[in-house]
Amino acid sequence: MSQLPLTGIRVLDFGQGVAGPYCGQLLADQGAEVTKVEPLRGDWSRSMGVAGEGGQGAVFVSVNRGKSGVALDLRQREAREIAQTLAAQCDVVLESFRPGVMDKLGLGREQLRRARPDLIYCSVTGFGSSGPNVHLPAGDSTMQAYGGLMSIVGPRDGEAFRVGNVVSDMLAGMNAFSGVLLALLQRRPGEPGRDVDISLLDSIVAFQAPPLTEYLMTGQLPERMGNDHPLLSPSGSFPTADGPITLTVFDHQWPAFCDSLGLQAIAEDPRFATSAHRQRNRDALRVQLEAVLSTASRDEWIGRLRNMDVLCAPINDYAQLRGDAQVRHNKLFGQMGAGDDRYPSIRNPTLGASCSDGAAAPPRLGQHTREVLALRCGLSEEVIQQLIDRGVVSAVPVQKEQHA
Repeated sequence: MSQLPLTGIRVLDFGQGVAGPYCGQLLADQGAEVTKVEPLRGDWSRSMGVAGEGGQGAVFVSVNRGKSGVALDLRQREAREIAQTLAAQCDVVLESFRPGVMDKLGLGREQLRRARPDLIYCSVTGFGSSGPNVHLPAGDSTMQAYGGLMSIVGPRDGEAFRVGNVVSDMLAGMNAFSGVLLALLQRRPGEPGRDVDISLLDSIVAFQAPPLTEYLMTGQLPERMGNDHPLLSPSGSFPTADGPITLTVFDHQWPAFCDSLGLQAIAEDPRFATSAHRQRNRDALRVQLEAVLSTASRDEWIGRLRNMDVLCAPINDYAQLRGDAQVRHNKLFGQMGAGDDRYPSIRNPTLGASCSDGAAAPPRLGQHTREVLALRCGLSEEVIQQLIDRGVVSAVPVQKEQHA
């Protein structure tokens, strides 16, 4: 296997939750050496989702593969000094605290650059580095609402819905990854390191560029359309005899679509004569189509619609997605780690990224504390044990670490 593009790049990841750690995972997938720093209680995402032994919850597992892990009580001076020593050896520092927290810990960008002037410093925040909301707590559950996404998701004439994933966190993590890559490309000998500032708010607003631009150009607020396409009809989800499908019919496909379904009368109905008419009479058209589509299986309809080149797909649940032939061909699901530390993994979609089956499992809390403090900080086992005993750092028991 050829060398990964970020081989030789060192990253210190102070991120917790999803956004910051996801950026760190994407960097690790491309060969960077990523060391995750956690408080002694652990990253709070360890307890989210279906938790396994040792606090390896599903959310934590999903965004922390390929990293080594140390646990430091950054409230204590000695722990902060260890973090400063590690940062001085790194190309990139990631953090996702509220603005000002890292400065108070002595780990801010200017403080760390005294020892490493070319350090790239990436901050992922909720609202940005300045402004009226910078000190407010932020998470995807509120950011989808604040950032406007919920206002366009949900049934027509119904309440606003939240998308069932941490959209702003994942977007911010990807944007942070892109920002770090650009900063690495811009590095020049003797020049100071660059700042990368990413926020959940900026990420979720930019994500909505098409509908937001439509609003900015027209002054008209978009309406919630449920599963219907806002500009085309028929579109959306429809029941079949054994499961729902989604479809979108373009205007030029309308006559052939009606002919295939045996609905010539609908094609000649003036209520559905043009795209504009069909949009105005969506509900009446839906009643007609549902009566026909419910008479055959979803696979049968998918086959017939694909023969007409109509956009269509089954609405898969996760079990169906996992067993899908194309998904299996793309090898999107795999395994990482080994033995007791073996977990499911979702492959990095970037071409050339490391295979999930070859990645190291997310670290257990303090799994690599002894190793990192010895090799990177030059501390003896006696000193490390004293730090553990005083609660400055934590580490897995020696016998368990050796067994792993």
